[in-house]
Amino acid sequence: MKNLFASLASFALRSETRGVIVSMMVKAASILSAFALFTLSARVLGEEQFGQFALFFSAASMAAVASAFGQEMLIIRIWNENVAAGRISVAKGGIVFGLLISALGATLGAIVMAGMVYFYSNWAAALSAGLFVAAAVFLLFFSSLARSIVSILVGDGQRELTALLFANVVLIFCLVFDWSSSVTSVVNLIVLGKVVAIALQVFFLTRVLRRMYPEIFTAKPEFAVDRWLPSSTRLWFASILESSNQYLDVILVGYLLDPIAAGAYFVTTRLANGFASVADAFNMFAMRQFPELYYKADEGGLLRLLQTLAILTALAVVGGLFVVGVAGHWLLMIFGSEYMAYYHVLVILCLGSAAMAATGPAAPVLMLTGHEGAYLRIVALSVFIRVAGFFLIVPMFGIVGAAATTAVSLVAMAVLVSIRSRTATGYNVTATRILGGLAPDRMNAKES
Repeated sequence: MKNLFASLASFALRSETRGVIVSMMVKAASILSAFALFTLSARVLGEEQFGQFALFFSAASMAAVASAFGQEMLIIRIWNENVAAGRISVAKGGIVFGLLISALGATLGAIVMAGMVYFYSNWAAALSAGLFVAAAVFLLFFSSLARSIVSILVGDGQRELTALLFANVVLIFCLVFDWSSSVTSVVNLIVLGKVVAIALQVFFLTRVLRRMYPEIFTAKPEFAVDRWLPSSTRLWFASILESSNQYLDVILVGYLLDPIAAGAYFVTTRLANGFASVADAFNMFAMRQFPELYYKADEGGLLRLLQTLAILTALAVVGGLFVVGVAGHWLLMIFGSEYMAYYHVLVILCLGSAAMAATGPAAPVLMLTGHEGAYLRIVALSVFIRVAGFFLIVPMFGIVGAAATTAVSLVAMAVLVSIRSRTATGYNVTATRILGGLAPDRMNAKES
């Protein structure tokens, strides 16, 4: 027993554990922020308008990811790889390259999204939609850069908290004083939050770069476009397919059924994505630490990092399933009593999300170590299973069929990503690491 407590104390005092805890705190606040946005929107906008907001939010978020052209992932790799090798000029070139591509993508994405919204609505809504996509593209890029250079709080904290702050505050006033609102008004408030978040990230990035890498401001940027463009293309496809796993379902449910069903499915997927959010918290820390340790060939540091992530991921997945089993009905009621009838849909989705969360940082590890092609094929297969299943099953079984199809595609993706990440990097990065022993001193020095 004494040895067990000693092992637990040693585990809790690790720098890796403290780093993950900070990531979890940021992500927990992010989850509450997003949860507040969608709950307040559901209650203020009403069932039909909330369904429209859910469809817009899903479509615009997918458009933003597509418009980023993979730069939010590529910049992490370029920065860590070249800073570790002392190539500051190339790292600066990567930032310039990413900004130029992001600007081009934001412009194109905004025009396309505005045109689509104008077809269904008016100029005011179209302008809001275009600005939403443009701001989201730059926020994706600067969040990744700030996470790598400054901190997780400045990177992901600004993206998840500040970006939604204004919308949440105004929606609270609407709920308290019984004011009305509209989808366009909520979107405008989110755009304002994103712009403020970007400004804060640029400020902190500039300050940290001047202190830690002052030579970057005078260095002449060097470019490796012949390598970066192919990587961008692969990461772009992977990001689009990955975002479709998160947002395409709602769009398809709205198309195959109706906006009200889309709103209900959006609510259940938001709750089920709690598992994905927990995994994201660990991945935020992993994406900040893993590339540096990997490119420096620090095997000891990698093993400690992965064991810490495995233990915490396993605890989070088991705890999450328990919470859904016990309190799932009550969580749905927060959005409105009409959503309590979808508890069985929530349970099905949570099983698939839990399986994917248990893979830990397997997906970002593949992309950050140059194996984005393998990840692209896996995500493409998962999306194919989901889309084909939706068109075959949803017309017959409705929203339950949609949930079952999603769960199957997530389980298939979890298995394939776990296997491929281990064969590609030589490390088991999933929660199954704990099956080899909980105590840190039981880890092997080398893994095959």
